[in-house]
Amino acid sequence: MIKSAAIVKTKTLAPWKELRLQKRKLKKANAAERKAIKQIRPSPMSAQIIEVPDAVEAIESVEAIEVVEVVDDSPPTREEMLQQAETIGMKVDKRWSDATLLKHIEESAWAIQNDNS
Repeated sequence: MIKSAAIVKTKTLAPWKELRLQKRKLKKANAAERKAIKQIRPSPMSAQIIEVPDAVEAIESVEAIEVVEVVDDSPPTREEMLQQAETIGMKVDKRWSDATLLKHIEESAWAIQNDNS
């Protein structure tokens, strides 16, 4: 017997399989959204700007200068994050992990930055 291409058989999933599929789709959508948000507002902790005052005058006055920039790529320590949270005026729970604390600092720093704009 030849089946027509026009007949499309739809397969219904069991309810638990349907829920699992929905969870997977939601997880993928959330991951894509987090990635997009991270590209829009980068972490203020990761961007460290080193300013050199009167760099042009220093280069003109000295013939050969060897410039060595020391950039600390390590994540901030808990003490640094607590100090930053204190300056922002954020109430910190001692049970928060370093990652959670950093996330809250970044969110409040981003909110403060956008409020001032």
